Amino acid sequence: MTIDASVAVQIVVGALVAGLIQGISGFAFGLIATSLWAWSIEPQLVVPTVIFGSFLGQMISINSVRKNIRAARVGPFLIGGLLGVPVGAALLPLLNASVFRLAVGSVLVAYCSVVLTGVRLPRITHGGRAGDLLVGWTAGMMGGASALSGPPMTLWCAMRGWSKDEQRATYQSFFIVTQILTMTLYVATGVINSHSVQLFGLVGPPIVLASWVGSRWYKGLSDATFTRYLFLLLLLSGLTLVSASTFKLVSALP
Repeated sequence: MTIDASVAVQIVVGALVAGLIQGISGFAFGLIATSLWAWSIEPQLVVPTVIFGSFLGQMISINSVRKNIRAARVGPFLIGGLLGVPVGAALLPLLNASVFRLAVGSVLVAYCSVVLTGVRLPRITHGGRAGDLLVGWTAGMMGGASALSGPPMTLWCAMRGWSKDEQRATYQSFFIVTQILTMTLYVATGVINSHSVQLFGLVGPPIVLASWVGSRWYKGLSDATFTRYLFLLLLLSGLTLVSASTFKLVSALP
């Protein structure tokens, strides 16, 4: 596969932007990169490239919260996620990506708009382990199908009342493990191929650099600032998903 120079620049810029945002927030690489790369990368190559890029960025930025990783806390999410990823990977060839992203984006816009207007999040402090497992399964399924595992995990962790470091340590640990499984399944099923590997080499260096810069920036944020930033980013991601998916669906009409 030959990549035109102008297209390569667009891909690298997308990697820098998505890597920086993930470095600051610990998530959203898939949401940002998908919306930016969808215009320059074939749909079949977007998902594996997003999974690889997100994994690479997570490995860099998780160092900022590694002391807060707790196996007991992340365990239920991982159990659910490991069960959900194969389901999502199996659904990938059957899924209408535009409809799915439109639905996810609409939920994000509605929910985050309510939160940012001052409505307090419900705090889940008791009996949440079953919920953790279910959310992990949902996130794993969404990640395997469309590389969009971030929204359910980040929203749920925010409602658990944990500090920003505890939230990031939990959902980033989850993302890393489920992304390893997803990439393994993609290799086994041929979703990751020689064209994918070529793109991996192009996006890898800018993602490493941008994720490192973003993780340094994150350390200066308070819990309150981080939470507000989190929901602003989710709202922006939702608006991006809605607009891009609507455009694609309308363009496909006869």
